[in-house]
Amino acid sequence: MSDSSREGLLAVSGSLLGLSTIAVSLRFWARKRHEVGLMADDYFAALGLISYIGASICVFVGVHNKTLGYSSHDFTPEQVAAIGKEDNQDQIALDVTSSTTLACVKLSALFFYRRIFCSGGKRPVFGPVIWTTIVTVILWLFVFQFLTGFQCGTHFSALWDGTYLQYCTLSFPVLYGLVISDFILDVWIILLPIPSILRLNTTLKRKLSIIGVFLFALVGLAASIVRMVQYIKIELGGPDYLLYTDHERLVTEAFFYTMLEAGIALIAVNLPSLRVFSASLHTGEILRSVRSLIELAFLRSSSDIAQQDAEAGHTNSAIELRKPASFSTRPSEGSNTQ
Repeated sequence: MSDSSREGLLAVSGSLLGLSTIAVSLRFWARKRHEVGLMADDYFAALGLISYIGASICVFVGVHNKTLGYSSHDFTPEQVAAIGKEDNQDQIALDVTSSTTLACVKLSALFFYRRIFCSGGKRPVFGPVIWTTIVTVILWLFVFQFLTGFQCGTHFSALWDGTYLQYCTLSFPVLYGLVISDFILDVWIILLPIPSILRLNTTLKRKLSIIGVFLFALVGLAASIVRMVQYIKIELGGPDYLLYTDHERLVTEAFFYTMLEAGIALIAVNLPSLRVFSASLHTGEILRSVRSLIELAFLRSSSDIAQQDAEAGHTNSAIELRKPASFSTRPSEGSNTQ
Protein backbone atom coordinates (compact mmCIF):
# COMPACT_ATOMS: atom_id res chain seq x y z
CA MET A 1 0.00 0.00 0.00
CA SER A 2 1.59 3.27 -1.16
CA ASP A 3 0.63 6.88 -1.67
CA SER A 4 0.01 6.20 -5.37
CA SER A 5 -2.11 3.08 -4.94
CA ARG A 6 -5.87 2.78 -4.66
CA GLU A 7 -5.48 0.94 -1.34
CA GLY A 8 -3.49 3.80 0.14
CA LEU A 9 -5.90 6.43 -1.15
CA LEU A 10 -8.93 4.55 0.17
CA ALA A 11 -7.24 3.92 3.52
CA VAL A 12 -6.30 7.53 4.18
CA SER A 13 -9.65 8.89 2.96
CA GLY A 14 -11.78 6.38 4.86
CA SER A 15 -9.86 6.51 8.15
CA LEU A 16 -9.59 10.29 8.27
CA LEU A 17 -13.25 10.64 7.29
CA GLY A 18 -14.19 8.57 10.34
CA LEU A 19 -11.81 10.36 12.71
CA SER A 20 -12.80 13.84 11.54
CA THR A 21 -16.49 12.97 11.91
CA ILE A 22 -15.83 11.89 15.49
CA ALA A 23 -13.82 15.05 16.23
CA VAL A 24 -16.46 17.44 14.90
CA SER A 25 -19.25 15.49 16.62
CA LEU A 26 -17.43 15.69 19.96
CA ARG A 27 -17.00 19.43 19.46
CA PHE A 28 -20.75 19.93 19.07
CA TRP A 29 -21.47 17.51 21.92
CA ALA A 30 -19.22 19.56 24.21
CA ARG A 31 -21.03 22.75 23.24
CA LYS A 32 -24.43 21.18 23.92
CA ARG A 33 -23.33 19.58 27.18
CA HIS A 34 -22.17 22.89 28.61
CA GLU A 35 -25.02 24.88 27.03
CA VAL A 36 -22.67 27.10 25.06
CA GLY A 37 -24.00 28.81 21.97
CA LEU A 38 -22.51 27.85 18.63
CA MET A 39 -20.25 30.42 17.02
CA ALA A 40 -18.58 30.93 13.65
CA ASP A 41 -15.67 28.57 14.40
CA ASP A 42 -18.14 25.74 15.06
CA TYR A 43 -20.11 26.35 11.87
CA PHE A 44 -16.98 26.41 9.73
CA ALA A 45 -15.80 23.17 11.33
CA ALA A 46 -19.14 21.60 10.34
CA LEU A 47 -18.89 22.98 6.80
CA GLY A 48 -15.36 21.60 6.59
CA LEU A 49 -16.63 18.15 7.55
CA ILE A 50 -19.43 18.31 4.95
CA SER A 51 -17.01 19.25 2.19
CA TYR A 52 -14.56 16.54 3.32
CA ILE A 53 -17.38 14.00 3.08
CA GLY A 54 -17.95 15.24 -0.47
CA ALA A 55 -14.24 14.90 -1.28
CA SER A 56 -14.20 11.37 0.13
CA ILE A 57 -17.20 10.43 -2.01
CA CYS A 58 -15.31 11.72 -5.05
CA VAL A 59 -12.36 9.50 -4.08
CA PHE A 60 -14.56 6.43 -3.67
CA VAL A 61 -16.32 7.10 -6.98
CA GLY A 62 -12.98 7.68 -8.72
CA VAL A 63 -11.54 4.40 -7.47
CA HIS A 64 -14.74 2.57 -8.40
CA ASN A 65 -14.62 4.02 -11.93
CA LYS A 66 -10.88 3.28 -12.14
CA THR A 67 -10.02 6.94 -12.65
CA LEU A 68 -8.00 7.06 -9.42
CA GLY A 69 -5.58 4.56 -7.93
CA TYR A 70 -4.58 2.88 -11.19
CA SER A 71 -1.61 3.10 -13.51
CA SER A 72 -1.69 4.58 -17.01
CA HIS A 73 -0.37 1.22 -18.20
CA ASP A 74 -3.52 -0.54 -17.00
CA PHE A 75 -5.54 0.93 -19.86
CA THR A 76 -5.37 1.13 -23.63
CA PRO A 77 -5.53 4.57 -25.30
CA GLU A 78 -9.10 3.78 -26.31
CA GLN A 79 -10.07 3.05 -22.70
CA VAL A 80 -8.40 6.24 -21.51
CA ALA A 81 -10.36 8.24 -24.06
CA ALA A 82 -13.61 6.52 -23.06
CA ILE A 83 -13.31 7.46 -19.38
CA GLY A 84 -11.74 10.88 -20.02
CA LYS A 85 -14.87 12.94 -19.37
CA GLU A 86 -15.76 10.99 -16.23
CA ASP A 87 -12.17 11.20 -15.00
CA ASN A 88 -11.85 14.96 -15.37
CA GLN A 89 -15.25 15.76 -13.91
CA ASP A 90 -14.46 13.68 -10.82
CA GLN A 91 -11.08 15.36 -10.42
CA ILE A 92 -12.59 18.85 -10.70
CA ALA A 93 -15.20 17.94 -8.07
CA LEU A 94 -12.42 16.61 -5.83
CA ASP A 95 -10.40 19.80 -6.31
CA VAL A 96 -13.40 21.96 -5.41
CA THR A 97 -14.46 20.00 -2.31
CA SER A 98 -10.93 19.52 -0.95
CA SER A 99 -10.03 23.21 -1.32
CA THR A 100 -13.34 24.10 0.37
CA THR A 101 -12.42 21.83 3.27
CA LEU A 102 -9.01 23.47 3.63
CA ALA A 103 -10.54 26.96 3.56
CA CYS A 104 -13.21 26.06 6.14
CA VAL A 105 -10.56 24.60 8.46
CA LYS A 106 -8.50 27.80 8.18
CA LEU A 107 -11.57 29.95 8.89
CA SER A 108 -12.58 27.78 11.85
CA ALA A 109 -9.10 28.19 13.36
CA LEU A 110 -9.12 31.96 12.82
CA PHE A 111 -12.55 32.44 14.38
CA PHE A 112 -11.45 30.27 17.30
CA TYR A 113 -8.49 32.63 17.80
CA ARG A 114 -10.97 35.52 17.89
CA ARG A 115 -13.13 33.71 20.43
CA ILE A 116 -10.16 33.26 22.77
CA PHE A 117 -7.69 36.09 22.15
CA CYS A 118 -9.92 39.00 21.07
CA SER A 119 -12.72 38.85 23.62
CA GLY A 120 -13.62 41.95 25.57
CA GLY A 121 -11.90 44.37 23.21
CA LYS A 122 -8.42 43.18 24.17
CA ARG A 123 -5.43 43.00 21.83
CA PRO A 124 -6.33 45.85 19.42
CA VAL A 125 -3.52 44.82 17.05
CA PHE A 126 -4.28 41.10 17.00
CA GLY A 127 -7.95 41.66 16.08
CA PRO A 128 -7.34 43.45 12.77
CA VAL A 129 -4.65 40.90 11.88
CA ILE A 130 -7.18 38.11 12.38
CA TRP A 131 -9.82 39.88 10.28
CA THR A 132 -7.33 40.58 7.51
CA THR A 133 -6.36 36.91 7.44
CA ILE A 134 -10.03 35.86 7.39
CA VAL A 135 -10.71 38.08 4.37
CA THR A 136 -7.57 36.73 2.67
CA VAL A 137 -8.70 33.11 3.14
CA ILE A 138 -12.18 33.86 1.79
CA LEU A 139 -10.72 35.58 -1.28
CA TRP A 140 -8.25 32.69 -1.68
CA LEU A 141 -11.14 30.22 -1.77
CA PHE A 142 -13.26 32.15 -4.27
CA VAL A 143 -10.35 32.94 -6.59
CA PHE A 144 -9.17 29.34 -6.86
CA GLN A 145 -12.68 27.93 -7.11
CA PHE A 146 -13.31 30.29 -10.03
CA LEU A 147 -9.97 29.45 -11.69
CA THR A 148 -10.60 25.72 -11.25
CA GLY A 149 -13.95 26.00 -13.02
CA PHE A 150 -12.60 28.21 -15.82
CA GLN A 151 -9.12 26.73 -16.25
CA CYS A 152 -9.97 26.17 -19.91
CA GLY A 153 -11.84 29.43 -20.29
CA THR A 154 -15.36 28.74 -21.54
CA HIS A 155 -14.24 25.60 -23.39
CA PHE A 156 -15.31 23.26 -20.59
CA SER A 157 -15.20 20.14 -22.74
CA ALA A 158 -11.53 20.77 -23.59
CA LEU A 159 -10.56 18.73 -20.53
CA TRP A 160 -11.66 15.53 -22.25
CA ASP A 161 -12.30 16.15 -25.95
CA GLY A 162 -8.66 16.26 -27.06
CA THR A 163 -8.24 20.05 -27.15
CA TYR A 164 -6.75 20.28 -23.64
CA LEU A 165 -3.35 21.63 -24.77
CA GLN A 166 -5.03 24.27 -26.88
CA TYR A 167 -7.44 25.76 -24.35
CA CYS A 168 -6.41 24.65 -20.85
CA THR A 169 -3.29 26.78 -20.49
CA LEU A 170 -4.22 27.78 -16.92
CA SER A 171 -4.60 24.27 -15.49
CA PHE A 172 -1.12 23.75 -14.13
CA PRO A 173 -0.47 27.38 -13.06
CA VAL A 174 -3.73 27.27 -11.09
CA LEU A 175 -2.77 24.04 -9.28
CA TYR A 176 0.77 25.28 -8.76
CA GLY A 177 -0.46 28.55 -7.25
CA LEU A 178 -3.04 26.71 -5.14
CA VAL A 179 -0.59 24.39 -3.38
CA ILE A 180 2.02 27.10 -2.74
CA SER A 181 -0.48 29.67 -1.42
CA ASP A 182 -2.13 26.95 0.70
CA PHE A 183 1.22 26.16 2.31
CA ILE A 184 1.98 29.83 3.01
CA LEU A 185 -1.45 30.38 4.59
CA ASP A 186 -1.07 27.25 6.72
CA VAL A 187 2.29 28.39 8.09
CA TRP A 188 0.94 31.87 8.85
CA ILE A 189 -2.19 30.58 10.63
CA ILE A 190 -0.26 28.01 12.69
CA LEU A 191 2.28 30.61 13.85
CA LEU A 192 -0.30 33.36 14.47
CA PRO A 193 -1.25 32.51 18.11
CA ILE A 194 2.25 31.53 19.29
CA PRO A 195 3.43 35.04 20.32
CA SER A 196 0.33 35.45 22.48
CA ILE A 197 0.81 32.03 24.05
CA LEU A 198 4.47 32.74 24.81
CA ARG A 199 3.44 35.86 26.74
CA LEU A 200 1.13 33.90 29.03
CA ASN A 201 1.56 34.34 32.74
CA THR A 202 2.31 30.65 33.32
CA THR A 203 5.13 28.13 33.35
CA LEU A 204 7.18 27.25 30.29
CA LYS A 205 5.96 23.65 30.50
CA ARG A 206 2.35 24.74 30.30
CA LYS A 207 3.07 27.13 27.44
CA LEU A 208 4.69 24.32 25.47
CA SER A 209 1.73 22.06 26.24
CA ILE A 210 -0.71 24.65 24.86
CA ILE A 211 1.45 25.24 21.77
CA GLY A 212 1.63 21.47 21.24
CA VAL A 213 -2.16 21.28 20.87
CA PHE A 214 -2.11 23.92 18.14
CA LEU A 215 0.96 22.44 16.43
CA PHE A 216 -0.70 19.06 15.86
CA ALA A 217 -1.69 20.69 12.58
CA LEU A 218 1.98 20.38 11.55
CA VAL A 219 1.18 16.82 10.47
CA GLY A 220 -1.23 18.24 7.90
CA LEU A 221 1.36 20.86 7.02
CA ALA A 222 3.86 18.08 6.23
CA ALA A 223 1.36 16.63 3.74
CA SER A 224 0.96 20.10 2.25
CA ILE A 225 4.75 20.29 1.80
CA VAL A 226 4.90 16.92 0.05
CA ARG A 227 2.07 17.91 -2.29
CA MET A 228 3.78 21.20 -3.05
CA VAL A 229 7.08 19.42 -3.75
CA GLN A 230 5.32 17.20 -6.31
CA TYR A 231 4.15 20.23 -8.28
CA ILE A 232 7.55 21.91 -8.00
CA LYS A 233 9.14 18.76 -9.43
CA ILE A 234 6.71 18.87 -12.35
CA GLU A 235 7.42 22.56 -12.94
CA LEU A 236 11.20 22.08 -12.84
CA GLY A 237 11.04 18.86 -14.88
CA GLY A 238 9.15 20.45 -17.73
CA PRO A 239 7.47 18.39 -20.51
CA ASP A 240 9.98 15.56 -20.18
CA TYR A 241 8.90 14.90 -16.60
CA LEU A 242 5.31 14.22 -17.62
CA LEU A 243 6.45 12.32 -20.70
CA TYR A 244 8.32 9.71 -18.66
CA THR A 245 6.04 9.69 -15.59
CA ASP A 246 2.97 7.57 -14.97
CA HIS A 247 0.35 10.32 -15.14
CA GLU A 248 -2.42 8.40 -13.38
CA ARG A 249 -0.13 7.44 -10.49
CA LEU A 250 0.95 11.07 -10.23
CA VAL A 251 -2.66 12.25 -9.97
CA THR A 252 -3.44 9.61 -7.34
CA GLU A 253 -0.40 10.64 -5.32
CA ALA A 254 -1.42 14.32 -5.43
CA PHE A 255 -4.92 13.53 -4.19
CA PHE A 256 -3.54 11.19 -1.50
CA TYR A 257 -1.66 14.07 0.11
CA THR A 258 -4.57 16.44 -0.46
CA MET A 259 -6.90 14.14 1.49
CA LEU A 260 -4.23 13.56 4.14
CA GLU A 261 -3.69 17.29 4.66
CA ALA A 262 -7.40 18.14 4.73
CA GLY A 263 -8.30 15.26 7.07
CA ILE A 264 -5.51 15.93 9.58
CA ALA A 265 -6.24 19.67 9.54
CA LEU A 266 -9.94 19.02 10.14
CA ILE A 267 -9.13 16.86 13.16
CA ALA A 268 -6.50 19.29 14.51
CA VAL A 269 -8.78 22.33 14.37
CA ASN A 270 -11.14 20.63 16.84
CA LEU A 271 -8.52 19.60 19.40
CA PRO A 272 -8.21 22.94 21.27
CA SER A 273 -11.98 23.05 21.76
CA LEU A 274 -12.10 19.45 22.97
CA ARG A 275 -9.22 20.06 25.38
CA VAL A 276 -10.82 23.17 26.81
CA PHE A 277 -14.39 21.90 27.07
CA SER A 278 -13.62 18.40 28.36
CA ALA A 279 -13.57 19.50 32.01
CA SER A 280 -16.75 19.72 34.11
CA LEU A 281 -17.90 23.32 34.11
CA HIS A 282 -20.83 25.31 35.41
CA THR A 283 -23.21 26.80 32.91
CA GLY A 284 -22.06 30.21 31.69
CA GLU A 285 -18.43 29.75 32.78
CA ILE A 286 -17.05 28.29 29.54
CA LEU A 287 -15.35 31.35 28.12
CA ARG A 288 -14.00 32.38 31.52
CA SER A 289 -12.56 28.91 31.94
CA VAL A 290 -10.96 29.09 28.49
CA ARG A 291 -9.20 32.32 29.38
CA SER A 292 -8.32 30.94 32.80
CA LEU A 293 -6.93 27.73 31.29
CA ILE A 294 -4.50 29.43 28.97
CA GLU A 295 -3.97 32.48 31.25
CA LEU A 296 -3.76 35.06 28.53
CA ALA A 297 -0.96 37.55 28.90
CA PHE A 298 -3.21 40.55 28.40
CA LEU A 299 -5.26 39.56 31.49
CA ARG A 300 -3.64 40.54 34.78
CA SER A 301 -3.37 37.81 37.38
CA SER A 302 -5.42 38.14 40.55
CA SER A 303 -2.25 38.29 42.62
CA ASP A 304 -1.03 41.35 40.69
CA ILE A 305 -4.37 43.07 41.18
CA ALA A 306 -4.37 42.26 44.88
CA GLN A 307 -0.89 43.71 45.28
CA GLN A 308 -1.81 46.92 43.46
CA ASP A 309 -4.99 47.33 45.50
CA ALA A 310 -3.07 46.74 48.72
CA GLU A 311 -0.59 49.46 47.83
CA ALA A 312 -3.46 51.84 47.06
CA GLY A 313 -5.05 51.06 50.42
CA HIS A 314 -8.19 49.47 49.08
CA THR A 315 -10.31 47.31 51.35
CA ASN A 316 -10.49 43.50 51.12
CA SER A 317 -14.03 43.72 49.82
CA ALA A 318 -12.92 45.88 46.94
CA ILE A 319 -10.22 43.35 46.09
CA GLU A 320 -12.75 40.52 46.08
CA LEU A 321 -15.03 42.45 43.73
CA ARG A 322 -12.21 42.81 41.21
CA LYS A 323 -11.00 39.20 41.27
CA PRO A 324 -13.51 37.82 38.73
CA ALA A 325 -12.07 40.15 36.10
CA SER A 326 -8.81 38.19 36.30
CA PHE A 327 -10.57 34.92 35.38
CA SER A 328 -8.99 32.99 38.21
CA THR A 329 -8.40 29.28 37.72
CA ARG A 330 -10.55 28.73 40.81
CA PRO A 331 -13.93 30.31 39.93
CA SER A 332 -15.45 29.39 43.27
CA GLU A 333 -12.80 31.32 45.26
CA GLY A 334 -14.85 34.47 45.35
CA SER A 335 -17.93 32.75 46.71
CA ASN A 336 -15.95 31.01 49.44
CA THR A 337 -14.58 34.29 50.75
CA GLN A 338 -17.95 35.97 50.97
